Amino acid sequence: MDDKKIYKILQHWFPELKQRDIPKKKYRKSFEEFLNWMAAEKFGGRFRAYLMKIDRMEFHENQIERSAVFHEYAVDGLGIQSTIRQRAQPLFDHYELHKDVIGRYYNVQDQVYDIVFEEILTEAKQHQHELLLIYAEDYYWLIVPNHEHKIEKFCKHFNKQFHDEDVSIEHYALFDCSRST
Repeated sequence: MDDKKIYKILQHWFPELKQRDIPKKKYRKSFEEFLNWMAAEKFGGRFRAYLMKIDRMEFHENQIERSAVFHEYAVDGLGIQSTIRQRAQPLFDHYELHKDVIGRYYNVQDQVYDIVFEEILTEAKQHQHELLLIYAEDYYWLIVPNHEHKIEKFCKHFNKQFHDEDVSIEHYALFDCSRST
């Protein structure tokens, strides 16, 4: 397998990454090495990154303000965060009101993360981009150009490359189904 493929695709999507040397062959299957390669850089007084980490316990710790793609398009990260909080609050209120009935096994955070990812994807789509989610010890997200074939290829190679570390990636999609309230 050509384990440079994911790095080459990322460099194609984000020419800024061409300045970074692709890790040596013996390190390419290390997810930790991948994270180091994708690390945020300080630019104009603030950090920008193509790969953002999201805290599993604190939905508002999602690094929207670091997204290099959102910086390029001058996206209002605080506005997205505000929308997320407004949409999430009724879920928390409902859960608090009914947690005795709902039970302790219900995870309200899962629904909140759907809101976070929906808002990120909605903004990304306005700029012809898509959202990819990485599941590892922590969760990560990245916004990539809407090139379906390249996205499919990237996800396939990514999953192969980091399979041994139990790391996977998915192309996040919104589903058009009605929600009950």
